[in-house]
Amino acid sequence: MGDCPEIQTGAGELDTLRGRLTADERVHLNAIWEYFRDQNQWIPSRLLRQRFGGAAVQAALARLSENLVREEREEDENRCRLTFLGVLLTDQGRESERLLIRYLEYVRDRYQADSRVEWVGSAEVEAALALTPEQSRHLRQLIRLSHWWGGGSAFGGREWTVGVPIDVDDLLGENDLQRYVRQHVLTHFPAEARPASPGPGGEETSGGPFGFVQDSGLRQRLAADWHEAQDVCHVLGWKSCVVLCGGILEALLADALRRTGSAEGRGARTLAALVERAFAQGVLAPGSVRVGSTLAAFRTLTHPGRAPRKGIQLTRGEAESALEAVRACLRQLGAVTK
Repeated sequence: MGDCPEIQTGAGELDTLRGRLTADERVHLNAIWEYFRDQNQWIPSRLLRQRFGGAAVQAALARLSENLVREEREEDENRCRLTFLGVLLTDQGRESERLLIRYLEYVRDRYQADSRVEWVGSAEVEAALALTPEQSRHLRQLIRLSHWWGGGSAFGGREWTVGVPIDVDDLLGENDLQRYVRQHVLTHFPAEARPASPGPGGEETSGGPFGFVQDSGLRQRLAADWHEAQDVCHVLGWKSCVVLCGGILEALLADALRRTGSAEGRGARTLAALVERAFAQGVLAPGSVRVGSTLAAFRTLTHPGRAPRKGIQLTRGEAESALEAVRACLRQLGAVTK
């Protein structure tokens, strides 16, 4: 998929993505999903490499988008995990999509009948949708991965309780929930190509969009923060998203300026100043990364004792602009260091 042009976010594009997967990519996605489905935890990378071979796994991760599959440090070992878009592209993806849509229809109708409802439990959902225990477990995993749940959720083993989705009001006006689900997923997990970066000896190394960062510890921290920034945006955490993106941009640009041998980034006290120095040093093309007033002031948002500056707005638009600023920076830094 890495060689394909970037797709748009039309509802029909999910089928296009499914059709563009190679047999090898599909095998890897299925293996990661099936392990999670059966074990309720993501597969250790070593097990995946034992099954398919290190070179084959490395090549598959390099081709697949970071918005489909990620390799992250968890419980003292690397694990491969799918995003929700990645789950929908597996062989069980269509079944998963239908099951989630049925659940959202139930929540929509339940909320429409009684707007005071805050939680739904597995017992009532199983009865309403005539689910088997296996289907109920499958649905619990989908809800958790998709972020269509609100506060007070408890994802137990056999039984589970979830808060109604934060954007439940949006569901009320939706007659076509398949379109709604696909639009949401493709907007928040755009299938961008994953840049591969050469490691020692010329072999490709994983690391997703941060593969060009030479410091492995920094690379892992950046990947974790980037994952979290996208996650919190899905559940309307605009402030957290902006703060995380601001930190990512600062770390990326400071590292990039250091690698050029420039001391220009050391004295920059604000994100805006750091971006301007990156423009001046040719690290970024002038004007290519847009830092709005909210993102520029992200440090003022980190402490409740600090009064926010006038004009600062914590909205969906500001959060999405912050995500796009990181993406623009990654595209340029990754291309330069390929």
